[in-house]
Amino acid sequence: MTPLLVSVFFFFLLGAVVLGIYMAVFGQDHTVEERFADIAVKFRISQGGLENEEGQSTIANLIFKWAAKRLPPPDPTSPEGEKLSQTLIQAGFRRSSAAQIFQVIRIGSGIAGLALGFVLSAILHRSGSQVLMLAVAGLSAGLFLPSYYLGRRARIRQNAIARQLSDVLDLLVVCVEAGLGLYEAIKVVGAEAERQGQEIGTELNMVAAEISAGSSLGQALKNLAERTAVEDIKPLAATLIQSEQLGAQIAPALNASSDALRTRRRLRAEESAQKASIKILFPLVLFVLPAMIAVIIGPAMIKVMHTLHGV
Repeated sequence: MTPLLVSVFFFFLLGAVVLGIYMAVFGQDHTVEERFADIAVKFRISQGGLENEEGQSTIANLIFKWAAKRLPPPDPTSPEGEKLSQTLIQAGFRRSSAAQIFQVIRIGSGIAGLALGFVLSAILHRSGSQVLMLAVAGLSAGLFLPSYYLGRRARIRQNAIARQLSDVLDLLVVCVEAGLGLYEAIKVVGAEAERQGQEIGTELNMVAAEISAGSSLGQALKNLAERTAVEDIKPLAATLIQSEQLGAQIAPALNASSDALRTRRRLRAEESAQKASIKILFPLVLFVLPAMIAVIIGPAMIKVMHTLHGV
């Protein structure tokens, strides 16, 4: 690709960006102040608050809102849309517009990867099919990276909740044995855990909010298990539901669940320790062993070669 074609490509790309900004700001014959005010109000409503007003009227927000209005939202009833919604909730994105926001980010990342492929082909002086291959590779990488980040964030959050669950259960046992009801204990422990920046604190606060809104404890715990997709929460929810239905004491059930979770965590740690010796074998064979062989045998081989050449 010649420098002339690169210049023409970037000229059209810059023109498209300027045209998009112009259509977002002046497309409906509104003044700039009215457009900024409308975007700010919609953003405050979607956030449920009026804070952070300084960063709501930026050009990036205008472009983002303009793109979100023109892209069709994903169908929540389809298998792909349902899976995306579950992954977003597991990753901590609970807003109703999270799926559409993710779609806009994914398409924008794909376009950026496509442009990066053309730029790399121009820098490397590639032409013909190589340009197309770099462009397709950049587009594929741009579409894949947001999905990979979302899945990784969901897994990290699930692992964090699983690690924090046994400690939270101990605090719930202390609160229940001190005379608090289960709802009050969940509320107190959730507020304290969220204050310390733990992910499970936010989930417990949502459970308390659902109970205060009229939902039963069993339904709130089922929603917690579905929302987090943590395996340890499902038997805990079943135990608490049975204790509530049968009228049994909650503190012994929580104590038994805490001991079981602590045992599972110890078994997982032992399993990971056993796997470490197998996992370290591959980098040892591929990287460490060849270097050791080169250091040990290398000088002897050099001396043998000098001796043979001397003969």
